[in-house]
Amino acid sequence: MQIDPQEGLHCARKAAAAFAIIGCIGSPLICSAADSAAYHRFGVNGEAVLCPRSSDMDPSLIPYNDESTDLAVGSGRTPGFGFLFDAGEIDRHIVNGKFRVFPEFAEHPYVNKLSGSIGFLSLPDARRLGPAMRARDLVDEWSASGACVRALVTRLQQSDLYELKCTPKDTYSNILNRPPQPGEPLPDPNSLVVATCVYETISAGKFAGQARRACTRVAILDGFIVNYRVQEDNLRLYKQLDAFLLGKIAEWKRNCSVDRKAE
Repeated sequence: MQIDPQEGLHCARKAAAAFAIIGCIGSPLICSAADSAAYHRFGVNGEAVLCPRSSDMDPSLIPYNDESTDLAVGSGRTPGFGFLFDAGEIDRHIVNGKFRVFPEFAEHPYVNKLSGSIGFLSLPDARRLGPAMRARDLVDEWSASGACVRALVTRLQQSDLYELKCTPKDTYSNILNRPPQPGEPLPDPNSLVVATCVYETISAGKFAGQARRACTRVAILDGFIVNYRVQEDNLRLYKQLDAFLLGKIAEWKRNCSVDRKAE
């Protein structure tokens, strides 16, 4: 049976990571080398740019990530990887406020966490994409016209954010950083939209009957496109969540330098 070289390299890295767990206490030098082998490498033109550890990544998505140092970027393609952080880690980096946890979703894999993905951008895509890319009905909602003559604006509690719905019964909203003003032209949508949200009552399964208000924010951070998801009550922290993820991006960049030195 012929073994694919890339698959062999992947298995070797996994073995090195396992060895690190067992051998770190007795041999720091060996541990250091094994830790570097545990990094996942993502980059372009043969150069690693972001090197996250497995502990920062969404474990369910690791097999499906575009793990390569020759990622094909451009024409709307933004390859990258998924991340996942629990409330405890987020709270350690938040200065004002607290990341809200919902006890009824204690066993849910995502509701009480910061989940999302980071992707590599070409320059044209970086200019084109942004926070408003998932917004719907924004033009009509802003002017309360067309299909959205009954547009509803609600200020979110403990924040300076505004929920904008096309109709009061909608299960979808755009979250803005300021409310519409009568007669005011629509500003640049990417300077206005913070996130988009979907509201649902789970109909089946373990969490049947529970209401969920899931929101997605898209942001261009340090030249990468970042999509992350939180519950609506945690959107008030979006500036601090952006800062947290910027810190993670810087860390993942540094990891690549450590990884190269260990080779």
